[in-house]
Amino acid sequence: METAGTLDMSPLKRRVILLAMTGSLAMIFMDSTVVGVALPSIGAGLELGEESLFWVVNGYLLALAALLAIGGRIGDAIGKPLAFTIGVVVFALSSLACGLSPDGTTLIAARIGQAVGAVLMQPASSAIAISTAAPGTEGRTMGIYVGVSMLGLLVGPLLGGVLTEHFGWPSIFYVNLPIAVNTLVLLAWARPPRFQDAEGRIPWGDATLLAVSLSAFILGTQTLGQVVRSGWSVATVGVPIGLLGIAWFVRRQFHDAKPLIGVALLRDRGFLVDATLLGLMNFALTGAIINLSVLLQTSFGFEPLQAGIATLPLVVPVIFMLQAAGRLFDRIGVRPLAVPAAVLVALSTIGMGFAAQAMSLTGLVIAMIGLGASNAFVTMPANTDGMQRFGPEKRGLASGVLQTFRMTGATLGVAVTASVIAGFDADPSMMDGGDVPPETLAAACRGDFEAFTIVVADAPPACVEALRVANAAGTGWAFVVAGVVAGLGVIVALAWRPPAGR
Repeated sequence: METAGTLDMSPLKRRVILLAMTGSLAMIFMDSTVVGVALPSIGAGLELGEESLFWVVNGYLLALAALLAIGGRIGDAIGKPLAFTIGVVVFALSSLACGLSPDGTTLIAARIGQAVGAVLMQPASSAIAISTAAPGTEGRTMGIYVGVSMLGLLVGPLLGGVLTEHFGWPSIFYVNLPIAVNTLVLLAWARPPRFQDAEGRIPWGDATLLAVSLSAFILGTQTLGQVVRSGWSVATVGVPIGLLGIAWFVRRQFHDAKPLIGVALLRDRGFLVDATLLGLMNFALTGAIINLSVLLQTSFGFEPLQAGIATLPLVVPVIFMLQAAGRLFDRIGVRPLAVPAAVLVALSTIGMGFAAQAMSLTGLVIAMIGLGASNAFVTMPANTDGMQRFGPEKRGLASGVLQTFRMTGATLGVAVTASVIAGFDADPSMMDGGDVPPETLAAACRGDFEAFTIVVADAPPACVEALRVANAAGTGWAFVVAGVVAGLGVIVALAWRPPAGR
């Protein structure tokens, strides 16, 4: 197995490979949030209710979380560049299918297809990026790699707003096509080493168990908010069933010489901290971004482009902070950066909640700046440290663990915040909707965008204002919950330890 120190590779090729890897990761993360600002337009264009629109977002995230580990194993078995190339092609074709979708079922299926391509790309790309970095520059290299991915995540709402307003919602998926073509051209020129495990096997049974268990758990979590209003449902039983399935899966992995997910790597205390931090931070960040885009268009009455522009306070600080985080990590490690940064992430996300409840755009902007500036000092060091703890032969496995935690956190962030919002829906019986049918008003209170548009157009101003305030209150509590979860990162970061010998 070749390592960064023994690779016969020019600095130019190293940079080209990094550019190809970061471009692919930007696509993956951008597609986690780009749809948020376009959801009202997608709902109106395809006549989708709030439940279907939820799965347009979380179907993609859930498939990513459930399949990432097997994507890493496929890369180990067939070679990471080949797995990466196949993933780019699948992702691009699925993006085209998303834009051409005639109905909600086709769109959700195509989104899952995007996730299948992404799970082949993401573990391979992180392993290739750090394994081809020049010795001594791993922190700076991963700072660029993670930084571009974070920018993709955060720029998603802005790009989605521009494209949706001027070119229609299908264009948010078509934008992936030129990025994919460029990535394939760069990869063909640079030709990175195979980084292949010749003895790799793919445990499909374990992959199925993980996918089913995680799906049941996420689906059940998303319905918990409805318990407040209508009691327990069949879907809610998915929480204990999913947890039992996940526990069984973990037990099997510990006794497998070639596990699907390297849970044994979590015996390394520092690696466990890194993975947990990635999950907690993405819980808060993804849950906040998706709901922020919706909040700005409903409670604040913004157009898609305006909502996208309003997310810039989250994006701009990341541009300036990520390289600083990479350089500081090379010098002082994870804990000195992650502890204070996790405090600020938690306080900023909670601050977004209070600002939303107060309908204060100024408060939202200040909190977004804090969240954007601080998140980089947790996620970049945690991701880089987690990858550096193992040699190239295990980095595909390590990447699978890290990204599974990361995407599970993001998926849970969307599901839990949606559940919180559902638990704080407005009571339509307390509003005078005028000529608006009661069922339409009830749907608007549940977050149905098409119904919300009808209420805004036809209901009395007092009813519209009450609906906006009620939706802002529910979203505000969702931000508070996300911030509290992010606050757990402070305790986790304090437990970090450097690898032996550092």
